[in-house]
Amino acid sequence: MRKEPTDNYIDFALLGNNIYDIIFMKYLFLSQNANSYHCDKYIIDDKEKETILKNIAYYFGTRGPVLIDDKGLRKIFDDNGIPKTSSLPNLSSEDIINLIDICLKSDAVYVCNSNGDLDKCTMFVLGYLMAMEQEIFLWSDINESEWLMSCISKDNSNGYKEVIQFPLEIIRSFAYPYLFKNKKLRMQPGKYGEIIFDDKENIGVERNIEFNLQVENQKNKKNTISLLGSLKKQIECIKEKALQLEENGYEILAPKLSNIKTDENGFIIFEDDISDNPIIIESNFIENCLKSEGVIVCNKDGYVGNTVMFEIGYLLAKKKDIKFIQKPSENWLTDVVDYFSKLNNKKLLSKYKKC
Repeated sequence: MRKEPTDNYIDFALLGNNIYDIIFMKYLFLSQNANSYHCDKYIIDDKEKETILKNIAYYFGTRGPVLIDDKGLRKIFDDNGIPKTSSLPNLSSEDIINLIDICLKSDAVYVCNSNGDLDKCTMFVLGYLMAMEQEIFLWSDINESEWLMSCISKDNSNGYKEVIQFPLEIIRSFAYPYLFKNKKLRMQPGKYGEIIFDDKENIGVERNIEFNLQVENQKNKKNTISLLGSLKKQIECIKEKALQLEENGYEILAPKLSNIKTDENGFIIFEDDISDNPIIIESNFIENCLKSEGVIVCNKDGYVGNTVMFEIGYLLAKKKDIKFIQKPSENWLTDVVDYFSKLNNKKLLSKYKKC
């Protein structure tokens, strides 16, 4: 995992919901002698299309800077019959555990989401990686999750610029230092565009590893519970569970339910929320979850939404014990949560398991 500005980016992990994006990025990194890794179930059965993607990637990767934007690259894909979307294979719990391991061992993670969408598995993995302070870059904005984009972006004034890296841009910014060192180019210490050379001949790119979502894992507050759940689909289940727990002597730290003030871009703001800023609200929510003695997912009928997947991944990496009121529809989720809970060597809160 890369931490210092002069650490080279050599190994990338690839996430995403489009196999064609992933394979394209694999070859684009290879064109720069940089390694990339992804789930081995993400393969293209059509070898002709894979060859086309390889040829396009090597064309752009070996001819230096080319003035082309995402729209232009998409047109090239369209002209060559590369579909905009692809169906992902069903991943097992073992696949997802291995995928997280790959991501944590890599210098950075690149999310291949040219169409803006992310599947639930990727949201879960992103939450876990963010809590572990892994560096994350995305091909495009996340559709209908502007608050999440703000959280993943680095803590600076550039907004999404610091996290959105169009494929050709990320190659030039992060793979070139490796090439410079590989070719043993001698440069005077200083900054050359995005590239930094220090007085010890280290080469790298200056990055901010601070996320906008700033929370700290604080000591648990006794007899407290926090509830996760989709506020659009599980609000009644959350209210019912909160009332049941309060009658049994527990304090609900999150969410603080009140009348809905606004509902925009998939993010609900209550009248009693501490701010109208989704980043501040989410930070406060996660902070309260971390203080809670237990976390329960309200997933009536097995439903777990994308945002809750992200929160589960984040809290799991922070060593919180997580229980579901019902079996999740995603078969892998329970096994993955159980695996990391035992890995964290935390006592399971079995007394909260049954609703």
